Amino acid sequence: MKQKKVIALALAGCMAVSLAACGSGGTGGSGGSGSAGGTDETSQAAAASGADETASGEEGNKEDITISIISRYGSDAPDEAFFRQQVDQYNAMDNGVTVESDTITTETEYYEKVRTSFASGDTPNIFLEYGGSRTIDYVESDAIIDMQPYFDEDPDWYNSFFPSMFGDLTYDEYPGIWGVPYKAYTVSLYYNKEIFEKNNLTPPESWDDLMNVCQKLTDAGVKPFQFGDSDPWRFGHLLNNMVYRGLGTDAAYKLADRSLGYDSPEMVDIFQKMIDMIDKGYLGTDLLSTDYNTEKSVFASGDSAMFLGGSWYIAEIEGTEFYDKVGVVSFPYLDEKYKDQAQGGASDMWFISKLGKSEEEIQASVDFIKWLTSQEQYLAYRDAAAAIYPVGLEASEEASNPLLDEVNGLVDTYSSMMTDIQNVDPDSQSMDVVRNALQGLAMGTSAEDTGKSIQEQLSPAE
Repeated sequence: MKQKKVIALALAGCMAVSLAACGSGGTGGSGGSGSAGGTDETSQAAAASGADETASGEEGNKEDITISIISRYGSDAPDEAFFRQQVDQYNAMDNGVTVESDTITTETEYYEKVRTSFASGDTPNIFLEYGGSRTIDYVESDAIIDMQPYFDEDPDWYNSFFPSMFGDLTYDEYPGIWGVPYKAYTVSLYYNKEIFEKNNLTPPESWDDLMNVCQKLTDAGVKPFQFGDSDPWRFGHLLNNMVYRGLGTDAAYKLADRSLGYDSPEMVDIFQKMIDMIDKGYLGTDLLSTDYNTEKSVFASGDSAMFLGGSWYIAEIEGTEFYDKVGVVSFPYLDEKYKDQAQGGASDMWFISKLGKSEEEIQASVDFIKWLTSQEQYLAYRDAAAAIYPVGLEASEEASNPLLDEVNGLVDTYSSMMTDIQNVDPDSQSMDVVRNALQGLAMGTSAEDTGKSIQEQLSPAE
């Protein structure tokens, strides 16, 4: 795709300018050693030798260093508030490193700022992304750090993560591990138990069950859902679940290599199912002017009966009166043979920029991320917010979280989990292309035209 090439060229140009400005270049040095993406593994390994000396205040000889981190953690949700507390805690250690945190809560604005920062060469030291196709341009342009040498230097750190958490951080054509997992998740169907009991309904297991439930709720004057697709990822997650539960998680790879087209009968059928739900009012009203936060508010107020949400949602309602009214099940399967497959895996991941960054900044960034993902911090994270984590933790002696226990029980039944479909697509713009096209479904675009539009905009298989 032309846009992808423009971004890559802009990154390459910025990289050249950054290296010229830095003289010797440090770990972002020119020349390369034959490693993927031109990464200088020797200098990275040398820097990694100090990676296990996490910033605990013991290194008193460090010169003052300021590093910047950008994320979407600006809301009052317990997990996001906890992250901001972590930054404050780290800065209070007085170890010579100051972390400056910037937050942008809106997804579109956040990712636009990150992309713009790389195009201009003025990047944060650390940024949040989802990996896969979303970050391959940065890998190809040698703009981010390969974390493999740091993990090799401290295998205990690497082994603290579940192996499945690294899938979207690796690329066959670029050996290495290009970021660090921070959160994990799965997407499930949450429902209002009181509404279901009042209407004598049972949670749906199959797609036909879901359609029957939606119709009965509609007949009773209750919105089945209220989607907020002014945040385009909402329809994106709905599509993920319909594909994985109808065609299997392998469909993501088939869509990526174009052996399965978005204009194929299988995908057009899924788009048509989405249109049918829209036309019947099952997904709510004012879909493109309603945002995610409003969607959650409608569900919490009892004005909608179901909500498609990530496991992070549990932390948001824990401790509220609404918590006890909520039940959770797997998203209904479209084909029973795929009932053990679902959306999930590593979600938020940290990446470290090397554009114009000194070795000291890079090492300080690694130290901070290593501290942030330590067992000690994850144990504190667990106490602060109910969530699924990318690391194994010792059993808690605290009271259990029934809803989280139910979600973990669902995860135990899955034989395969996959993050967003487009994360494995070689076209780095595929997620935006698909999500923008899905918004057209709410504006009257046909299923066939939606599939055709997506397929025409994606780069062909290589």
